[in-house]
Amino acid sequence: MTLSIPAGTAIKTLPKILCVDDEQAVVDALARQLHALFEVTGVTSGAAALGLLETSAEFAVLVCDMRMPEMDGAEVLTHARSLRPDTTRILLTGQADLSAAIAAVNRGNIFRFLTKPCSGAELRAALNDAVALHRAVTAERELLEQTLRGSVAALTDALALANPVAFARATRIQALVRHLIEALQPQDAWQIEVAAMLAQLGTVVLAPETVDKLHRGLPLEDDERAQVDELPRLSDRLLSSIPRLEAVRQIIRNQQVPYARCRYGEPRSSIALGGQMLRVATALEHLEAGGVARRNALGALARDVDDYDPELLACFIEDPGGGGVPGQPRPVVAADLQVGWRIEEDVYDGSGRLIISRGYVVTESLLERLANWRGPALAEPIFVTPDAID
Repeated sequence: MTLSIPAGTAIKTLPKILCVDDEQAVVDALARQLHALFEVTGVTSGAAALGLLETSAEFAVLVCDMRMPEMDGAEVLTHARSLRPDTTRILLTGQADLSAAIAAVNRGNIFRFLTKPCSGAELRAALNDAVALHRAVTAERELLEQTLRGSVAALTDALALANPVAFARATRIQALVRHLIEALQPQDAWQIEVAAMLAQLGTVVLAPETVDKLHRGLPLEDDERAQVDELPRLSDRLLSSIPRLEAVRQIIRNQQVPYARCRYGEPRSSIALGGQMLRVATALEHLEAGGVARRNALGALARDVDDYDPELLACFIEDPGGGGVPGQPRPVVAADLQVGWRIEEDVYDGSGRLIISRGYVVTESLLERLANWRGPALAEPIFVTPDAID
């Protein structure tokens, strides 16, 4: 039950509070005490609370009573920590439950527990502190996400311009992973996206002939296959000196784990899921680069029942275009390229050297490079995604 705020009192967005108590009267009383300062949603069971948390990341604070049937407050808050670690958790408990409350604080990483009866002033003060903590945690997370994503994008953009063949594959794999992220909406999706951007970092050490085979989806010699199989571990080593990338590095490593050996856990962690996303995207990209139609490529991967997650493959089967833009690629000249357009076919210069790989999304850096281009003229027209132009 969501309790609405009286008209005229909400002059700004109020923090969202989720209150859990098995007695409806208590939930109603909490809402009456708190409605002027918070947007209150009240439920009468732990299962209902966890269901809301699973589908919404908007709750700043979860307030839960200790003694409830079927699932007590400590258990609810422990599960809530797994679902929404950024949501601040408060436990309401009676004097007789103090020892259990202390254990719950340690097990569920609870911000605070309050003993009943609890005055309105004490509850509001605790909630204000909890909201402040939630804002600090989410602000730090958003800053980290934006900083890392921006830094990684700048790094990969520079490397892609310097060695377009080596990073052509990374661009296409990243697009496939992004489609899976959009389909499944996993937690900590930014970690998976960053891992997809960096997973091919080790490609720079491969011989040009091997890189060209990867780009074209051609068969590899045994020694080349062994080198390619080492790329995740090499990328991991190259990233080991960068702080705050531990989860990203683990996702990159986990792409080598076959689906049959993957242990997702409940809820599925972004690390395990991200590794499987990379595994599927890398295999699919290789088949498509070799000229295999997407539907046929998905069928081939689906037959390897122990290797690839069928749910991830289904995301492409249900949308064979993989989230691509409908319509035929449109021809343009290099001078007309704009930021955000996607290159649909490889672009070579007059000497036959690859300059821009298919799948690359045009950036400011690329436009500046083309503006200063002094090499052989690019082969035109250049084919780009149509709807990005309209």
